[in-house]
Amino acid sequence: MDLFAYQAGSPIVKANAIQGPIHPELGIAMDMSIQLKAANGAICTLSLSFNNDGPLGTFFRYIGDTGTYIARYDDLVNGKEEKIDVSHVAVSMNGIELQDREFFAAIREGREPNSSLRQVLPCYQVLHALEQQLV
Repeated sequence: MDLFAYQAGSPIVKANAIQGPIHPELGIAMDMSIQLKAANGAICTLSLSFNNDGPLGTFFRYIGDTGTYIARYDDLVNGKEEKIDVSHVAVSMNGIELQDREFFAAIREGREPNSSLRQVLPCYQVLHALEQQLV
């Protein structure tokens, strides 16, 4: 959700959530769907499930008017599964390392780091509103 707001460059103004049946032993829904809309009109559809028969992990599919892109960890492919070279984008392909670099650079430069608590707080407010929809 915070990634969507960051990439859209616009606050989330509408959010809906639905969940599947509650697991009888765990007491939680094993499946959930979330829809988000940003003020600039961008939309996001999240499909979440613990019922996964495959490797653990996350991938993102970006569908736009200029192309389709699929991001899996440090790999990026187009909609035809053709690899896109992103080695020139950053000094590292390790997301944790890049996050740490940003944090320490912000301390050195006396500025707010990217994805500070202040910047992600609106997403937590949206998460709270979504939780209230499910109660």
